[in-house]
Amino acid sequence: MGNIKTFVESICDCYEKSVHIVEEEQKLPPRDVLEDVCQTLLNVSCLREEGRFPSFRVCFVRPDSELLDTYIYAHVLRFQNPIPFHTRELHKLAPALNAGMSYLMLDITEKPYTMIGIIASYTAWEKIVTREVISGNRMPRIPNIFVNGPGELRACFGESSIVSYSAGHCVFFRTDTFTSTLIADQLARDSHITQKERLQLLYRILYQVNSYGHGAAILIVPSAEACMEYIDLKYPMRSPYLFGDGLRPEKPAGIGAHPDKLPNGGANAEKLAGVGLDKPSGKARDKDIITYADLIAKFTSVDGAVVLTKDFDLVGFGAETVIDNMENLLPSMCFMNFDNTEDKFKHFKDHGMRHRAGYRFCNAVEGSVAFIISQDGTIEACTKNNGRVVVYDNVALPLL
Repeated sequence: MGNIKTFVESICDCYEKSVHIVEEEQKLPPRDVLEDVCQTLLNVSCLREEGRFPSFRVCFVRPDSELLDTYIYAHVLRFQNPIPFHTRELHKLAPALNAGMSYLMLDITEKPYTMIGIIASYTAWEKIVTREVISGNRMPRIPNIFVNGPGELRACFGESSIVSYSAGHCVFFRTDTFTSTLIADQLARDSHITQKERLQLLYRILYQVNSYGHGAAILIVPSAEACMEYIDLKYPMRSPYLFGDGLRPEKPAGIGAHPDKLPNGGANAEKLAGVGLDKPSGKARDKDIITYADLIAKFTSVDGAVVLTKDFDLVGFGAETVIDNMENLLPSMCFMNFDNTEDKFKHFKDHGMRHRAGYRFCNAVEGSVAFIISQDGTIEACTKNNGRVVVYDNVALPLL
């Protein structure tokens, strides 16, 4: 448990570790100011307006900041008269704020603080996080506090979460899971997919599953044969990555006919078979990846896990882990903290059935990785290393 002061201390500590090079306007305000602001935001977060809880972002950059000039798609709208920053006024203003495309600007140069304007921007950040596009407009990269629901605050840099506060608890997000942890190493081992496509697939799949809100498990295995002893697969559906690398060409005349009926007695059969089989690239391949990822994500709607190989071939879905075939029912565990130290206070039995099944599976199937998504949207990743199941929780999808 903790109070707002603890949350503010966590913000400052994590911000210094996560955001290394910042302009003057990207720096955090003093801790006492940040504490006052967060306390007001926490009060507002618990107030309904026409039956709805507010969701919005506040920032501390000045309206005339040169930093904002670099965001040509962001527009500063100034209030003709500053509005006092207190619970009553903010409660009335909050419904006008869109957390996905605007910041409420605060003037914190002196007390009482005031609300002086809104940064409105057209952004494509949701498509970026799902890797539907690899570039585009994003929220201005400035520190902000995101009010995310009753009693829930989140400190962010642009859209990227740093640390959240809910019901007195601070939760730290890690964005390095897919690039510089044991999970990243294990996924890359013996895989023939490029890192770019692996990230495209994972980000899109996990983002879509998260949006469904039903919780899920995704098991990534070295091969289909390596895991069959440990799963009961209700819907086996073996299919290669992108349904055959995304190749669906139209057959030229003669393809599929008996060789004897082809010109030159089939001498050109091999040549004809290769016509039009070039791999799609660029936007066409990105579209194939998105389509494939969305289909995989939808399979998680069925009870049970989705099983993929490290090459992202589909093994099947609706998988139930077979505990009786797993030698060690209580595997040796290692839960990782945000700073990559081991959390000695977390234990195997503290977690739900879906999580424990994922731990057991990774312990039994060497080289596997499990992603467990809770109904509340938190993502956990685990794999086995040196005889222990290593778990990374509060996995965030970075905006690359």
